[in-house]
Amino acid sequence: MKTFGKQLFLVLLLCSSVTAFAVNAKAILKKANVYFSGAELIHSASASLVQGENEVIIEGLSPQIDRNSLKIKVNNGVIVTASEFSVNYLEPTKDNPSVKLLRDSLELYQADLTKVMTSIRINKDLLTLLRKSVEHNLSLVEKGATVAEINSNMDLYKTKAMALEASVVADNKKKEQLDNHIARLSKQLQQEIGKSGKHTGILKLTLAAPAATSATFNISYFTTSASWTPYYDINIASTDKPITILGKAKVRQFTGLDWNQVKLTLETAKPSFNKEASYFTTWFLDYMQPTYRYAMVAAPSMANYQDGAVILEEAVVAGYGTTRQVKSSNSLLYILDGEIISEEYAQSLDPNYIKSKNVLKGAQAEAQYGSEGKNGVVIITTKSMEDFITQTETALNVEYNIEMPFTIPGNGKEQTVDLKSYKTTANFNYYCAPKLDTETFLLAEISDWASLNLLSGKANITYDGSYVGETNINTNSTEDKLKLTLGTDKRVSVVREKVKDFSSIKTLGSTTKVVLTYKITIKNNQTKAIHAVVKDQYPISTKKDIVVELLKETTPSSDHNKETGVLTWEVDLQPGESQSFTLSYGVQYPKGSRLNLE
Repeated sequence: MKTFGKQLFLVLLLCSSVTAFAVNAKAILKKANVYFSGAELIHSASASLVQGENEVIIEGLSPQIDRNSLKIKVNNGVIVTASEFSVNYLEPTKDNPSVKLLRDSLELYQADLTKVMTSIRINKDLLTLLRKSVEHNLSLVEKGATVAEINSNMDLYKTKAMALEASVVADNKKKEQLDNHIARLSKQLQQEIGKSGKHTGILKLTLAAPAATSATFNISYFTTSASWTPYYDINIASTDKPITILGKAKVRQFTGLDWNQVKLTLETAKPSFNKEASYFTTWFLDYMQPTYRYAMVAAPSMANYQDGAVILEEAVVAGYGTTRQVKSSNSLLYILDGEIISEEYAQSLDPNYIKSKNVLKGAQAEAQYGSEGKNGVVIITTKSMEDFITQTETALNVEYNIEMPFTIPGNGKEQTVDLKSYKTTANFNYYCAPKLDTETFLLAEISDWASLNLLSGKANITYDGSYVGETNINTNSTEDKLKLTLGTDKRVSVVREKVKDFSSIKTLGSTTKVVLTYKITIKNNQTKAIHAVVKDQYPISTKKDIVVELLKETTPSSDHNKETGVLTWEVDLQPGESQSFTLSYGVQYPKGSRLNLE
């Protein structure tokens, strides 16, 4: 027995000596390069190594990675001889207070639901037994049961059955309420759990160190569990002023990690996977078989993106408090973003958030700030979000490097990040095509849009201080001007009406000729002059026996596209002014044919 104990001791000692050089390290996420689809995450870790062979287990990586993209760098001449990535599904995560509270509440509601379900089942069973009992008693009529006994049984059934049915109805109502509570709590619990992730990625490294050292690890990899989408806020004060375009990004990630205070870079390039250059093969020419395509139109959506997604407030450095404190007679006056602050608060400002600091003295300071500035004025301006962003362009990519550390939770909810703002001039036109739509649209045409480096995306539009709607910026356009639809304007009205006196239908032998004439009237009901573009259309024939002719009653147009039959009239309208245009065309076709002429 003693021999066995000694052998066990030696085995344990041997095991402990084998694992003596195994070291655990925690990976810290330092940077995230986010693409339209996917992200590259860069971690750092450190560990003390002994000379020779070492084993290091690094925790805190995302469990959702592309293992082929994993890169590991170690300093001080340390060589990575082997690496193995795995996911730890066994180690339980510690619940934060919110998760614990939600779990406790969920357990209480589920316990109440069990009681209610039990009550419903018992009452339904009692109803079944009661019914069978009454039926049995009524079957005794043939065996001599009296009328009084029958009535007594009927009264008993009525009283008891009504009470049991009322209890079942009440319990079903409670069940519905509890189901709703449990569904909401379960959804919230999943969101809270998703913030920290259930599992963690683990990297096991075998290292060869030339000497005992403290090594630093740089670990990077690609994950598909992140994305960003560009969008814009367009602010138009009036049609005679430049427009402001504020670029923004919606960033979301569900990598299983919270990105806490990381350096964020947004990339427009798309990582290439399994893509190779295309080469020609022989093109065999053959007869084509007819194919049929069905188009599906997607309903417009504000987000792309996810039911219940919450957009947080933009992380913008805002102006500070305006609390004024009593100044001594010889102290300086401190102004922060136009507001007076105390000297103590001014001294506590983080220099990284200060854009500029100027000092005014003497007569200049007193002239601008009165007697309070006689001893001098310190004018401090803080940075906006845009000041923390550097835009870099390469042949294939545009990068937005954000110097301010950012926090993006891992629950998949979209976070809004302000990017660059642009000011540009635009030509404003009022556009209407009353054959298609009776509304008049305000359009902005930007000539130098290519120099703005915009990306395709949705844009929210504010006009004259009011939100007017959403439009799309399409930077894939090949046109010289970028056209933005800013919304409809009821103050510019348009009417299209058929002129019966100049419209007719005649049949001569085997031929029918139809003449259609329309009058389009546009009126400016605003208090300022506008430029308007009006369009209409006549049909184009694809058959020899159908002849279409544009008639002389048609008002001469600014542009006439004979391929599409579209006529364009451009006009400047003063306040209260209106103008009319006429479109008249004739169609000659075989008698008895049916055509869509209007």
